[in-house]
Amino acid sequence: MISLSQDFYIYSSIIFVVLTVFLYILDKWSIVVKSIFILSTLLVFFSIFPLNDSDGNNLLSPSVILSGFSNTTLICVLSLLILGQGVVKTRVLDNFISNFIDIFPGNQKLIILLSLLFVLVLSGFLNNTPVVIIFIPIFQSIASKVGAPVSRYMMPLSYVAILGGMTTLIGSSTNLLVANSLNEMKGIELGFFDFFVPGSVIAFAGLIYVIFFSKFLLKNNAPMASELIGSSGKQFITQITVSTGSVLLNKEIQKSLLEDLKNVTILMIQRKEHAVIPPFADFKLVAGDVLVIASTREALSELISKKNGISTGELSNMSHLGQENGDFSSNQILSEAMITPTSSLVGQTIENISFRYRFNCIVIGLQRKARMIRNRMTEIALEPGDILLIQSTKESIKNLRTHSDILPMEWSSTEIIKSDLAFKSLLIFLSVILLSIFEILPLVVSSLLGVLLMLSAKIISIRESFRAVDKNLLLIVVTSLALGNLISTTGTAQFISDIFFNVLEDTSPTILLSTFFILVSLLTNFISNNACAVLFTPIGLDLAEKAGVDPKLFAISIIFAVNTSFLTPMAYQTNLLVMGPGHYKFVDYIKFGLPLTLICWLTFTLFFPLYYNL
Repeated sequence: MISLSQDFYIYSSIIFVVLTVFLYILDKWSIVVKSIFILSTLLVFFSIFPLNDSDGNNLLSPSVILSGFSNTTLICVLSLLILGQGVVKTRVLDNFISNFIDIFPGNQKLIILLSLLFVLVLSGFLNNTPVVIIFIPIFQSIASKVGAPVSRYMMPLSYVAILGGMTTLIGSSTNLLVANSLNEMKGIELGFFDFFVPGSVIAFAGLIYVIFFSKFLLKNNAPMASELIGSSGKQFITQITVSTGSVLLNKEIQKSLLEDLKNVTILMIQRKEHAVIPPFADFKLVAGDVLVIASTREALSELISKKNGISTGELSNMSHLGQENGDFSSNQILSEAMITPTSSLVGQTIENISFRYRFNCIVIGLQRKARMIRNRMTEIALEPGDILLIQSTKESIKNLRTHSDILPMEWSSTEIIKSDLAFKSLLIFLSVILLSIFEILPLVVSSLLGVLLMLSAKIISIRESFRAVDKNLLLIVVTSLALGNLISTTGTAQFISDIFFNVLEDTSPTILLSTFFILVSLLTNFISNNACAVLFTPIGLDLAEKAGVDPKLFAISIIFAVNTSFLTPMAYQTNLLVMGPGHYKFVDYIKFGLPLTLICWLTFTLFFPLYYNL
């Protein structure tokens, strides 16, 4: 074992932080793999180069690095996720929303405005992700009724949910992590509503911007089906295979069309491991080629009925969906459905889960981050936020609403599934909140008690509770806490705060807080906001001590800053969830999110010092 100087550990810690930021920005590997790699690297490094105290004890031993798994804040966050899943499962909010919408049946724009206000308030007490999942199909339905592009409402929905999360202690997992660090390092506790007023001011300033400027900054993005098969919406997308006896063998494709495939447009050709997209440039077909095509019901029916050596895969056997001999009946519809974050389908392929038999629907297209995936769909591992283009009967698509794995992108206020357990789930959740607000029980105790009551009342099963636990969030939090221990124990936080303070030494506390806010706000868009919160809290608390400012104020400013995740779809899970339904591109987040970030920063800079008499 080798023990070295403190400077070595400081610079090593900085390298670890930079490496972590770089890995989290990369989109190549999953968050689980990246987090495990970081933790493993830390464990190996500090086993070889231990940071020993005067008694020879390793200050960053494996038990310290992995202590995040037993952290009470993490347990609290996971318990709140399970409670939220119980509320979502019983659809108690759906019934409330349905009744709420019925009050204003003729004024859809007012419904949008009031819904955004409702999302803002609800996100202060419930995890943002289920709130957004509930409202995505609602906003899509309303957008259709008012004749407005759905892209005008999806990003505002995510942003308003994020803004609402900065108003209370449980509004976001990052709030709890910052409060945990403040308590561990300074012995100061944050109350449930300690930052409600400044948080609400910033949130309402952001809400006003979202309401008034979404119309001008968010353009009409065509939905997946329209983009690929034209605006008529009367075509299907499917895959056909060229066999050895096919009439298509050695035929050349001209401008995505073939003479033997009348009224059929070729979108992509899969040949073994390679995918070819238009223009095909006199591409010749061979046996085994898979063609992704778009065509009308009539043309596909004719194609199936011919014995020309063309296999149409799933479309050639549709009897279980009410299709006989290729006769496409009028009750067959195209619809879009989203893979939810807690879905058991995540990480599996469509083929492995037997999608058509499990849900009585056929997947004919897949969209990820507003882009159509052109590989063979059966070979693609599903991810949260993926949009599936599915074909089935209206009844089968309607029945998807009873599944927690997949969310249909259509919603009707008259078709809400009621549950006898809805009242119990809401009562349990509100009891947990009230016990915490009035400090009758610690939040971790009340939330665990709430989970126990939901399990006892059979509102949610043990399997569903485990599925509600986001493994990405779990490992991000544990990794972040490990890095937080690292930069605090090695003196890296003090080293960085010294540099920051020396640059702004002669400035007022307001300038110091404002500069720190915008720095954290920008960085939180490129790494996990949980990681950003844990990494910058020790630095902020050390800055507070140097500037003679109450550490609580720096902690609150970090909470606000890490909740301004508006610039990238990866910055926050809800941003990624609305990317598909809103058909956004990366640049749309910058265009709409940058002004919102600046508004939050300016509101913080103007109001925060006045409210706390700085």
